[in-house]
Amino acid sequence: MQIRVTLVSPGPIPSSLVSLVPSGETTRSEEPFGTRISVLTSHDDPALLRDALRAVAGPVAVGVVAGPLATTPARLLMMDVDSTLTTTEAVDLLAAHAGVGERVAEITERAMRGELDFEASLRERVATLRGLPTSVFDEVGPAMTLSPGARELIAAARAAGARVGVTSGGFTQLVGPLADGLGLDFFNANELETERLDGADRLTGRVIGTVVDRDQKARDLLRFADAEGVDPALTVAVGDGANDLSMFAAAGLSIAYRAKPVTSAAADVAVGFPRLDAVAAFAGFRAP
Repeated sequence: MQIRVTLVSPGPIPSSLVSLVPSGETTRSEEPFGTRISVLTSHDDPALLRDALRAVAGPVAVGVVAGPLATTPARLLMMDVDSTLTTTEAVDLLAAHAGVGERVAEITERAMRGELDFEASLRERVATLRGLPTSVFDEVGPAMTLSPGARELIAAARAAGARVGVTSGGFTQLVGPLADGLGLDFFNANELETERLDGADRLTGRVIGTVVDRDQKARDLLRFADAEGVDPALTVAVGDGANDLSMFAAAGLSIAYRAKPVTSAAADVAVGFPRLDAVAAFAGFRAP
């Protein structure tokens, strides 16, 4: 079947790795994120080829793309926010302002050990923020630092005519302004409940509405694609954690960005170096 093999690295790409790719129509370019080599070729077992290349690729990110994305640029890009679109974790920033950073870190560690699922850990962490004035969003918002190459990736997607959105386990009060500022087409995140207390609007320590967990992220991608009239086979999902795995399964192509090992192993592509715009190479985008 027809496939596109794409190799991306912030440094040189070894010829020994390139030689393992079946011969075909080859393009090579130097991009802001590094060297990019793409080969349009064919292979009977793309998954087998991908695994073989990734086993010896070292820091080089490898994509073996089959289906319509082999020859057609993605029409929709969906990203996680915390530690993907941004380098920060919103709940940690809020917890630092509330003076409960260590407590939140303990809850996060319990979740990572499997003692709490995402929703339970989210609700427990949010409970520690009770009483925090909503003015904290004005301080925390600017501290949400974009990942290197984030703006470039969005611009490349725009130039290709693709829609761009985010789905986040973070909070609408922070993700909404971020999405608006970047001109994104879609966003979803958790809503923090507020109340008027002692003359100020404060957090109640509760989340209202549907929690954006693993399954909701997949639903977000599919409803975003449906609203835009995009075939899910032409979608790309990008994330870093286990909470992104269902979204990965729903997308035409999944890309783990500086991710946990279990997430990298499950993704079609794993980008381990800090340039989010490397995603553009696998999505079939060109720099604008």
